[in-house]
Amino acid sequence: MPIQFLLKEKNEYLYDIHLYCDTLSFLPFLENAIETDYIIYHEDQTFEYTPHFYSFINTLLDSKIIEDANSMEDFLEMYNSKNAYRLWIKDMNTILNNDDYMLMTNLSFIRKALYSMIKLENIIEGSWGIDVETGNWCKILKRLKTILPEVYRCQKENMH
Repeated sequence: MPIQFLLKEKNEYLYDIHLYCDTLSFLPFLENAIETDYIIYHEDQTFEYTPHFYSFINTLLDSKIIEDANSMEDFLEMYNSKNAYRLWIKDMNTILNNDDYMLMTNLSFIRKALYSMIKLENIIEGSWGIDVETGNWCKILKRLKTILPEVYRCQKENMH
């Protein structure tokens, strides 16, 4: 199963640690968010996300914590199934909804989960808001906070 291989990878973050920490700065926002903090409804039955929530998404993108498309495709090929994406989403949600599994996650899982969550908005409009409501964004940021010391040590070792 691809998840088993994924969870064995080391937590390596080779970018500016300030970008990583900028992402973590949104944790209090997500922990305390009510619907009006992240979504704006219009009279014509449409909606948009708030500027602060878009700032969170842009910070994630800038941080390079999100998996790149080519690496995600390579990972999905490990499922060896034409339903690979569906299987991955099922595995991802199983992990996100289990506290014990979340304690075992690493940066590699988080990158792929964030990639999927970001992309899902293109398929299911409003999914980012659902991930606020279910706490998925918050769970991921809490895990990023937990692994920060390991990531920071990794980055310091790569400095000259």
